Amino acid sequence: MCGICVPHCPTFALTQNEADGPRGRISLALGLSEGRLAATPDVVAHLDSCLTCRACESVCPSQVQYGAIIDATRAALANHDFAQPAKIATPKATERRWRWLRAHILSQRRSFGRVWSLLRFFEKIHLLGLMRRFGGRMAHTLPPALPVRFQFKTQPAPRKPLTQKVGLFIGCTGESLNSDAVRASIHVLNALGYAVHLPKAQVCCGAMHQHGGDLRQAAELRAENQRIFADPTLTAIIVIGTACTGELQRETWGAPVIELTEFLANIPDELWPKLTPNSATVAIHLPCSQTRVLNNATSTERLLRKIPAIKLVPLASNDRCCGAAGLHVLMFPEQADALRAPKLLELKALKPDGVVSANIGCATHLASKLGQSVQHPVELVAQSCAGG
Repeated sequence: MCGICVPHCPTFALTQNEADGPRGRISLALGLSEGRLAATPDVVAHLDSCLTCRACESVCPSQVQYGAIIDATRAALANHDFAQPAKIATPKATERRWRWLRAHILSQRRSFGRVWSLLRFFEKIHLLGLMRRFGGRMAHTLPPALPVRFQFKTQPAPRKPLTQKVGLFIGCTGESLNSDAVRASIHVLNALGYAVHLPKAQVCCGAMHQHGGDLRQAAELRAENQRIFADPTLTAIIVIGTACTGELQRETWGAPVIELTEFLANIPDELWPKLTPNSATVAIHLPCSQTRVLNNATSTERLLRKIPAIKLVPLASNDRCCGAAGLHVLMFPEQADALRAPKLLELKALKPDGVVSANIGCATHLASKLGQSVQHPVELVAQSCAGG
């Protein structure tokens, strides 16, 4: 409760309201748990607007586990465990429309993929522009260009013998929004001598459920993925996406669960094939899940430095959340846009040739307003690999 964390909180920076900072939110959670506060709409709104970026944790001298506190508080609110006023209030993520969207579209890779195919059709017949304009918040978050849907089928045979086998977790967006990164990942891993096990039965990592008050469903999804990836021949389970990695690492797996850029960055240079030079200037956006949850702020830069001639510029605003934060970009659009604005200004001033981010939610949030694609770092590496 010392308050050292407060100036580092992005939502407090927006409102200057103590209740919208970590110290205030912990006080509200304490009041609810002790019965001194009721779960009024105002109280819930302050707890709801937290991004779970965990900037507060990274500066806390007492190592307070704020992320666990806010998740548990939202779960208790969703279960009506606290004193209820006349007008019952629950986390926004538990509202019917958001629960339906999460359960039937956003966390369902196949359903999301089918929706993506439909959007690609609209793009081909030149109707996607109308959808972007009149389709509401969901349409406004679409990237400038829609990648081709990834198909689960036999991949082309690699040109070198494969000596080890890794699992690849692609998340809910791997067939659609993040399909280019999936293809690039397979190409690079094969080029390094890794056979890729890509089970079609893999399910959502559970992050949206964990932070939306449904801890039980989140745990069930993690357990299901553990069962699906229970292959004793895997030397590692590679995850595309920093947020998914953080969620899956809550459990103990048979093989280490490692985020893709970290795994690739740690492979010694002498084991890499010769990479084609790329003289582009690339801006690096670091997701909060990469810097605060995985505590690995250097892996993207270390990986991209393997590409000869590349010029890398980490964003000066990497210490602040971009506002995407999973479902927050849809549930709290004004807050998400306000937090994105400084990053867009910085990118406009930098004028880089490209922008990368290791988390698809952040990448899409930035790209939708930036007007250019924000790639996963592995895509640049794949382009420099022979035949990439």
